Amino acid sequence: MKTICIIPIKSNSKRVKGKNFRKINGKPLYKYLLEKVKKCKFDEIFIDSDSLEIKKYCKKNNFSFIKRLPRLALDTANGNDLLNYHYKIIKADMYFQLFITSPLLKVSSINKCIEILKRNKKFDSIFTAQKIYSWFWFKNKPVNYQPKILPRSQDAKPIIQETTGLYGIRFNALKKYRCRIGKRAYKYIVKKEEAIDLDTVEDFEYFEYHVRKNLYSRD
Repeated sequence: MKTICIIPIKSNSKRVKGKNFRKINGKPLYKYLLEKVKKCKFDEIFIDSDSLEIKKYCKKNNFSFIKRLPRLALDTANGNDLLNYHYKIIKADMYFQLFITSPLLKVSSINKCIEILKRNKKFDSIFTAQKIYSWFWFKNKPVNYQPKILPRSQDAKPIIQETTGLYGIRFNALKKYRCRIGKRAYKYIVKKEEAIDLDTVEDFEYFEYHVRKNLYSRD
């Protein structure tokens, strides 16, 4: 059973300019996850990018490089679009998609996700998520509680949030649903720290704090 990992790294970004290459404690962001993923139980690791710097890094570190198609470098392209292209050019049994904007995701968590999807055929896909215990509203209506019957906080029904850090899916499910999440997905719950997705300046400040205070783990 061939299990591969594909990591997209685009040159440009809107909210935080050049965020994938932004230096944290003297090291560009993309290196934090790429140094971790070498320890993971993937049969092959692919990096999809439009960056010459990334291409050179891949050659030096034995990662397979995929040149980003211009249409997939547009802001309108998403993770599903990328994966639907990748499975057509790369043969594998399981496809994992990881993102360098989740540098606190642990090697042990990644390997556990691989193991779960390999061993449990009842699941066609897997993704990292976190449980949030709070009261939520959507379109002016309560989502997970009734205001007239205010439950205790310990009895709250959590909202499950995708961390957008890791997705894994079997070939047949990807081909059928053309989506990185199938119909029988396993939600792998991670701790709040691992769930961070670097998308704003404040997010980067939080990650930089971890690195400088030696709280960052290479596991």
